[in-house]
Amino acid sequence: MKNKATVYVLVTAVALVWGLIIYRVYSAISAGGDDTPPVSSVNSAKESFNDYSLPKDTAKLQLNYRDPFGLTIQKDTVRVAKEHIVNQIKKLPQPQFNWDFIKYSGYLKNPTSKKLIAFLTVNGKDVALAEGETIDNVRLLKNLHDSVKVSFNGKIKYIPLHAKTL
Repeated sequence: MKNKATVYVLVTAVALVWGLIIYRVYSAISAGGDDTPPVSSVNSAKESFNDYSLPKDTAKLQLNYRDPFGLTIQKDTVRVAKEHIVNQIKKLPQPQFNWDFIKYSGYLKNPTSKKLIAFLTVNGKDVALAEGETIDNVRLLKNLHDSVKVSFNGKIKYIPLHAKTL
């Protein structure tokens, strides 16, 4: 052994620790049945434990973190909400336009020019129109014998032949 002094110091420290342990065990056994804990001088009122009360939740989820797996593309929720509102507005039913002011009474074919002349009643006024002619913003687009295709203020409709009763 090269360092005898260190060995002696360590043996003495081990003997001291074991001596303290043995002393504590002996004093606990010899004290007998005196199980009273030492009295503390600080008296503090303790709250009773309530198992049934739930603490108020103050945590808020931010949900502004990126997808850890990179599977989904981040969406702009404001843009998506605006698109949803716009789509709902577009889906609203448009009021029906009343085409009753136009009636198709029949047609006449010119034998020499082979041109069809349609007889219409527009706002109670009888008119004769060829394809492409306009009166009171009503334009005759196509004459199909049993119906006519007319345009009024950008809206297009087929008007069927209206049979008059005498």
